[in-house]
Amino acid sequence: MANLTQSDLLARGKEVRLRALIEDLLDELVQYHKAADPQFPLALAVWFDKSSDATEISLLELFPSNLGQFASPARYPLNWKSASPGPPFVTVFATSVDHFTRELGSNPEAVASYLKRYEVLYSDKRLLNEQILHSFNVVTEPSGLMKGWYISPLEFESVKREGVRSFLVSRSHAKPEIGLVKIEESSDFENCRGLLNVEYNQKWLPLSPDSIKSYAFYNDWLSRRVGYFAFEGGSVYQIQKIEVKTAPEYSARVLGTTRDDRYPEVYLRAVPASEQSAA
Repeated sequence: MANLTQSDLLARGKEVRLRALIEDLLDELVQYHKAADPQFPLALAVWFDKSSDATEISLLELFPSNLGQFASPARYPLNWKSASPGPPFVTVFATSVDHFTRELGSNPEAVASYLKRYEVLYSDKRLLNEQILHSFNVVTEPSGLMKGWYISPLEFESVKREGVRSFLVSRSHAKPEIGLVKIEESSDFENCRGLLNVEYNQKWLPLSPDSIKSYAFYNDWLSRRVGYFAFEGGSVYQIQKIEVKTAPEYSARVLGTTRDDRYPEVYLRAVPASEQSAA
């Protein structure tokens, strides 16, 4: 069992390092496509025929263009930042959303390989149709995600005077700043703990122990200034504690993973209506 566990950890470590290299290249490709032709940004990127031990990686890219067929594959070394010409390599297969959709309907065997052991690394739902979303099971947020905004201690005094509803109305045209996936909740619903998420490239991903350090709510908590989260629907929570926890099982509750399976976990207390308003 010990050998099996060690083998699993090594395989997982290889996959994490490989994914980091792929996502690094993908970030560059996204920016390149935006600059080269803003009319046709990247709509979907899929790592297919996936293997953590592979030295040849296959990546599918879809664009909202009228390209009638697949472009000639392009091959890159994944260690391009270090100027290493050696493996692993990634081969990029690119075509349009419309062409791939037509192939799905009229010639599914021609695109079957792209649906084999795949993982969606990037998606822009605004540029995809229902067939593509369904075929690749494109999911942009974890199940049970609550979306909302952070309220600093000073802001909360104003929120109490004006009411939480007024605060939410004032944010109704703005994107939510934070997401919460509850891991556990007390039977009286007064206390809960969960994982914080943020939206990145239209996908809600968990905060990591490093990324959380740049957020005001974390620094306020470190300074012992009590902050709050107000979520769509009107629920308000006071931040009680934030701690980093190693929990590989949490990867099933969020999209993507964090480095070394370490997740910042937030402990919250529900703020009753009597505390939300001075009226």
